[in-house]
Amino acid sequence: MNDKIFPPLPGSWSALTWRQLCDVWSAKIRYGGNPDAASVAALLTLTLGSKFKVSCSKSDEQTGEQQYLVSSTDGSQPETYVATARELAWMAKQTLPWFSYPYGDPGKEAVKDEKGKVVKEAIEPHRGYVNENVADWYDAMALPQETVTVEGITFALPAVACENLTWHQYRVLQAIVPQIFQEDITEDDALQLQAQFVAYITVPEPSATPDGDLFDKRIDFKYQAERAEASVPFWRRVLEKDTLLFHICFQVWQTATTNYYPSVFPLLFSEDSQKNDPLHTALTGEVGTINAVMKYQGYASPQEIYDTNLPIILGVLNNMTKEAKEIEEMNQRINSRRK
Repeated sequence: MNDKIFPPLPGSWSALTWRQLCDVWSAKIRYGGNPDAASVAALLTLTLGSKFKVSCSKSDEQTGEQQYLVSSTDGSQPETYVATARELAWMAKQTLPWFSYPYGDPGKEAVKDEKGKVVKEAIEPHRGYVNENVADWYDAMALPQETVTVEGITFALPAVACENLTWHQYRVLQAIVPQIFQEDITEDDALQLQAQFVAYITVPEPSATPDGDLFDKRIDFKYQAERAEASVPFWRRVLEKDTLLFHICFQVWQTATTNYYPSVFPLLFSEDSQKNDPLHTALTGEVGTINAVMKYQGYASPQEIYDTNLPIILGVLNNMTKEAKEIEEMNQRINSRRK
């Protein structure tokens, strides 16, 4: 890519500012069905705020394709680069390779020749750790700030792996999400569910008091189910104007549930996973999950579990899953020796 054409652009989702993230994600929503158009819109969003101008010119006389002028606005780069829409889409993919992967670096599959021989080894996605229980995908979308202010009220946003959510928040959100994407859902019902989702994934500051006594100033800055439910009308009113915050928070949620907590998620939440496994049966039901965790970890009451942060409970479930598999494998070895 010619450095004279575009300035240095953000190298990952996590490198975006909050304003850039909002603008880029708006482009992704607006052109969701057309990846090329979405990536071009993102490129224009990130360059138009700089010293570069991308403008549409008349169609090419020979091909009929629309052409774009990419030029410097301050005179520092006198040359003008003329590109077609197709070329601009290619340029967007080259300059913003991360745009198509909000879940993080996907790695690369092995390349094979016609005979099936590997000519280029696979590249595994880079992984780090948020903590001992939460695996982190490199360059996955992480919000550049911990809070957002809406109508004068500051709310805590979900962290990159949703590790600042409680188990109760998680279970409520887990129940809401499938309903949002039902095929026959009405726009009104979808908006109501989106408002519920944002209400439960964000937490208002204790000083926030929209709609009279909706939030009590005496309450500490932490999640409480009653406050979340009471804030649903507030969020519905906000989302009626713009659903962007829902989409951003939902992407964080999707990133977390797609990439983190690898041992327990397949067992807990996949419809095709070990349906006849007693542990799977115990963990998929709410009562079964609570009872299993209380027995394993020694919690005194279900409320203690609901108030505990998500990674801690999922860490317990991860350990339970691993131990159950180890015991099963050991029993299989013992049984095989006896035969």
